Amino acid sequence: MASQLQNRIVGTLIVVALAVIILPDLLSGKNYNPDDDFQVSPLRPETSAEMNAPEFPEDFSERAQREPRVFAEDDGFAIPEPQEAGLNNTTAGDTESVSSEVMNEGWVIQLGAFRNAERVSEIVTELRAEGYSAYSRNTRNSNGDLLTLLMVGPDVNAARLEAQLAQLEEISGLSGRVVEYRPVE
Repeated sequence: MASQLQNRIVGTLIVVALAVIILPDLLSGKNYNPDDDFQVSPLRPETSAEMNAPEFPEDFSERAQREPRVFAEDDGFAIPEPQEAGLNNTTAGDTESVSSEVMNEGWVIQLGAFRNAERVSEIVTELRAEGYSAYSRNTRNSNGDLLTLLMVGPDVNAARLEAQLAQLEEISGLSGRVVEYRPVE
């Protein structure tokens, strides 16, 4: 148990510390009032109820005596007649088959499949700095493990991508292969 002397010393230290912290502010001579910093802004700006409308003309007779303009029935404007729908309309089934054919004509270079996604992002950054359109995509292998695919492309010309394989191997050290582009799996 603490002795009476220890209690008095601790109490004295607390009082001295408070005096050192508070007294300089009180004796500094500045009359700081926290209400001085507070400014009330009105909720709604004051507006006058008067509207500045243009003056109404006193003399109506001049305006009322004008003759109304008469338009001829055939004023030179032709209204286009609605056209009938043509017989060459495509159905929704036709457009789906066309779009699926177009989607299958893309090619990409697959440089590899990695478990370390950080390394893939480093290589993607390096390839983009060299001017290639590189990207990564996550997939799962047959065991269910998460792999990150490193891809360059897409391009509609597979021969152009095959010509880039040697340059990509020099830059990244990875030998890739040209595969069919599948945007959504």
